[in-house]
Amino acid sequence: NEVKAKVDPTPATDGNQEHKSLTSSKSHWDSSKSAVLGLASGYPRYVYEGFVGSLRATGFAGHIILAIAKDAPVDVVSYLGEQNVTMKYVEKAEKCTYNGTIGEQGKPIDMQKSSEWKCPKDYPDYKITWARFLYYRDWLNDCPSCTDGVMLTDVRDAFFQRDPFVTAVERNQVHPLMVFEESPETDTEHWLTDWPVSACRKHKLGKNPMLCSGSVMGSREGILDYIDVMEEEFKYWMERENCRIDNRGDDQSIHNYLYYTNRFKNAVSIPHRQGPIHVVGYQAARIFENATKEAENAGVGTSEIFIHDKNWKEWLPRKYGLINTNTGLIVNEDGTPSAQVHQVDRFGPLISKWENEMRKQGWPYNKDTDKESIGSSA
Repeated sequence: NEVKAKVDPTPATDGNQEHKSLTSSKSHWDSSKSAVLGLASGYPRYVYEGFVGSLRATGFAGHIILAIAKDAPVDVVSYLGEQNVTMKYVEKAEKCTYNGTIGEQGKPIDMQKSSEWKCPKDYPDYKITWARFLYYRDWLNDCPSCTDGVMLTDVRDAFFQRDPFVTAVERNQVHPLMVFEESPETDTEHWLTDWPVSACRKHKLGKNPMLCSGSVMGSREGILDYIDVMEEEFKYWMERENCRIDNRGDDQSIHNYLYYTNRFKNAVSIPHRQGPIHVVGYQAARIFENATKEAENAGVGTSEIFIHDKNWKEWLPRKYGLINTNTGLIVNEDGTPSAQVHQVDRFGPLISKWENEMRKQGWPYNKDTDKESIGSSA
């Protein structure tokens, strides 16, 4: 029997099936009835200002539900309260009860010593990267007014430039479940998916687009169905020693395995840079690597290598085609601002000046008022 998440102000309800009656098939999402959910425990205020501040600056008036530490600083709690964020509390378990794991070399792993394993008090059988999905289900079941679109997302390495639900409607991308492709330069032959899936399921995913498990969208019903399928697979992996991988990122392995074996219902894969979520990680990391070498050769700091004449809005060279030179916003392939940008930390200090200015100015370019002057992509 699972202990359901402790929530504030009222306990989460049990029962995974009750969501069926709370939603209907929709071809349009009302953003004010939509929800963004994330696990965001232990961060300083500026992280929340980047995530929550940028989202509210788009005009998003819907639900933001975030898990924070029970002993979160007063300034964090105060800020989130001002931004109308529903705060949930997740406590760490004294020890994980998920034992007997093997590692890459086939040797048993001491769960209490492995840095890869942190388990929450409510779900001590689950490492937190798995348990977060169960918390998301609890929180949605505790939010009957979250009836339309839902986004499950990482928090620390993401910010917003447009309302993702409005963007999905505008792009005719309102689907029960949307999964998002990472850069075409990485695929499911990568060790993150190939090794765990091969070890556990004796299955080769082959060369398919890598799907990011850190940002997922869909309808209320579609997301809850998605979580049910993920939980079913988590239990399969937990019961078998060869599936108990000492890697915190294997939720992405499972996410890809389930999609490419057609286990998710009504799932649609959104191509890279063509939807409301833009996963920049792979390309950002390569840009940062090249910039670091250029900065070393030029004898300047990495954060300054691309910014000239104090023009912080043009923080990337035009050759990459990733930003709007008038605003610095990161763009999709068609030149429009990416609604959510995920894995932005991979840019390292290259993005720091621009991002700090956005925070300081309250994300002034996040309102959808500049369609006529998209500007050139740099």
